[in-house]
Amino acid sequence: MPNAAVVPTSNDLANMPRNLTVDFRINSLTEELFKLSKFGWYWGPITRSEAEEKLADQPDGAFLVRDSSDDRYLLSLSFKSYGKTLHTRIEHCSGLFSFYAQSEPEGRASIVDLIEESMNYSQSGVFCYSRGRNPGVPSFPVRLIKPVSRLTHVRSLQYLCRFIIRQYTRFDHIQRLPLPSRIKGYIEEGHY
Repeated sequence: MPNAAVVPTSNDLANMPRNLTVDFRINSLTEELFKLSKFGWYWGPITRSEAEEKLADQPDGAFLVRDSSDDRYLLSLSFKSYGKTLHTRIEHCSGLFSFYAQSEPEGRASIVDLIEESMNYSQSGVFCYSRGRNPGVPSFPVRLIKPVSRLTHVRSLQYLCRFIIRQYTRFDHIQRLPLPSRIKGYIEEGHY
């Protein structure tokens, strides 16, 4: 079979030498993040405050995905519920993505699958309920029904160049780029 893709199963991963397993997972994660950049609801390196601005005039059910400002996580979901903008981290554990530490069957191998399935569930009602960090904090219903697209907002050429450079360059390699220090500093701004 020419050009057939072979995707290892969890048993295959368990039997691989540890360094090959790590390399495979890093490559899979890199590919996943690259695919994510093609979706308008992914805003990249915007802050929590910027996400709140984007969602301020949106109805309940509006949402966007952004890079997490917490270095322990890759992504965050910002969404509207009961007129409030709420935020949750997207977990990545054992190659699966989820909104909180769910059991393995609940996670998805693809961020896009996680978001699209959540949108499908939301069409018929509440997808899930938010969980407050502190006891006594009320939970809010989560419905992902209106993706807020960055593609409808015209960005500066400078921002778009940074977005593309960060897609193709590891963060720890930015200082090696043959660019003026000021530009390298701009490329490094924000969390990615």
